[in-house]
Amino acid sequence: MKRVSSYPLILSLLLMATQLSGCNLSEEADDASTESRVERAVEEARLLGDLRLFATTGRRATLPGIAQEEVEQAKALCGVQYMAGTGDLISTTEQREKRKQLIDFMTAYNRVIFEICKKKQAD
Repeated sequence: MKRVSSYPLILSLLLMATQLSGCNLSEEADDASTESRVERAVEEARLLGDLRLFATTGRRATLPGIAQEEVEQAKALCGVQYMAGTGDLISTTEQREKRKQLIDFMTAYNRVIFEICKKKQAD
């Protein structure tokens, strides 16, 4: 199977995260924004045929949104890509907020993508 580069997807996700970091949004608006970003990212992943899950970087990589008992299955079905900016070294409040936004995005994205991978395997 031909592998498609995920760089356009990663760049667009980082761009979206950067744009949101400068905004003062209410939690409700932020949730809606995360939801729409996830929908766009999932659609782009489907078009590219790249259904890898996002993992954090750092001393212990995690898959936000995936239950611990399903991590190995998720890795085997979907594969993994690492999200820049999600390491465990945080020195400022701004870095903490950006990481929280990325983790919120990754959690929602991974849940949707994992369900797609499971359905794809069942077909």
